[in-house]
Amino acid sequence: MRPQPEVIHLGAHEWRIRPLTLAQVQAIEPILMATQDKTGNVAAAIAIVSIALSRDHASAAECLAEIEATASEIAAAMTIVLRLGGFIETRAGASDALGEVGADAIP
Repeated sequence: MRPQPEVIHLGAHEWRIRPLTLAQVQAIEPILMATQDKTGNVAAAIAIVSIALSRDHASAAECLAEIEATASEIAAAMTIVLRLGGFIETRAGASDALGEVGADAIP
């Protein structure tokens, strides 16, 4: 089943993210491969979310690192992006609320 668009929240900002294109999936894959043995990599999470934002919210993608947000928020946003790209299975009837994804979820 194709994922539905979702909203990600970082600090006082929110954006609607559509399912990823194959080009976006391809751009994310090397980041995941490079960080698969590490935990707590906020830079990787920012890069992954930035790729998702780049299609519909280019200006937000460019200044993403300057947004005031917590590690939990970027981890939750990254989890949504990875789900929209098919890297994480969509759980039927489940949704990730802010704070439910711990910092250990960051690649």
